[in-house]
Amino acid sequence: MFDMHYDLLSVAYCAYLKNDYSFLEEWCSAYNKDNVRGVICNLYFMSEEEMRNELHPNYYQKDVSVVEMFRIATEIVKGMLPDTELLFSIEGCDFLEVEDLDELYDLGLRNILPVWNEKNKYASGNRSDSGLTEEGKRLLDKAIELGISIDLSHANDRSFYDIISYLKEKKSLGDNFLVMASHSNARSLCGRTRNLTDEEVFLLGEVGGMVGLLENRNFLFSNEKKDVVSQEEKEEEYLKHISHMVDIVGVSHVGVATDDMGFCADADPEYGELAIFPYKEISSRLKSLLSKKFREQDVYKIMYGNMKKRYDILTSSNMKGKVI
Repeated sequence: MFDMHYDLLSVAYCAYLKNDYSFLEEWCSAYNKDNVRGVICNLYFMSEEEMRNELHPNYYQKDVSVVEMFRIATEIVKGMLPDTELLFSIEGCDFLEVEDLDELYDLGLRNILPVWNEKNKYASGNRSDSGLTEEGKRLLDKAIELGISIDLSHANDRSFYDIISYLKEKKSLGDNFLVMASHSNARSLCGRTRNLTDEEVFLLGEVGGMVGLLENRNFLFSNEKKDVVSQEEKEEEYLKHISHMVDIVGVSHVGVATDDMGFCADADPEYGELAIFPYKEISSRLKSLLSKKFREQDVYKIMYGNMKKRYDILTSSNMKGKVI
């Protein structure tokens, strides 16, 4: 499978700060040809207080640039996973400048989420109400120029619509781009504002985008139900979210994601219990689940093929201006 969202760069950077790579080494054993063959690896940023509490007291320091953090983390991951298809991403652009994208692109950056949950100088996440800013348009322009994918997961409704509208303008002027929502489920099935409305999913499909469904029970069930359902119910609900997205945008625009937060279990034990499937056997378990609903060729597309096509474009030596 191709995991459309795991915070592997953040895990690697935390391991570097601790000088303890045991969790990372154990986790990396799940990446192999029979399980997870590709992954969008995120270096993610939230508020400074949350980063101190959930990740590491020194995770974000003003005297260490995002570029340097990214360089360190990507070198670690590339060294540990030489045979895995790695797509490097930054989630939450709060602490970088538009001009940093040039250097980050040269270091391998191929995907950005302009926002995490809060408002920043570019747009707003699902905990705030503002939309895309003029500086945010500059960020999108630079990403399109370089050939960096634009990821709308975590954007609030206003920012989502603003970004889609802006991308349509760019497309009408002849610009090409790749866009996705790497880890977002269906709000019509689970009313979390982090999930996408049916209209948002449709609009994403209109600009050639792709959506990754995450197997995290917080985004499958209401708060009242998420702690009491059985394993079978969790799996069936995940299948329902995937099927719903396929009904809206078609099987060629849907993929899978984990956003497994087990590495934060020390900060909050619940993080270790959110994923539906054990990561070491996720591919076989997910294939079995999807086979209940989809044909073999469509299972392949959802689990791997759709994202692999985008990976090949984004990591090609001359991908600027290309589009699916």
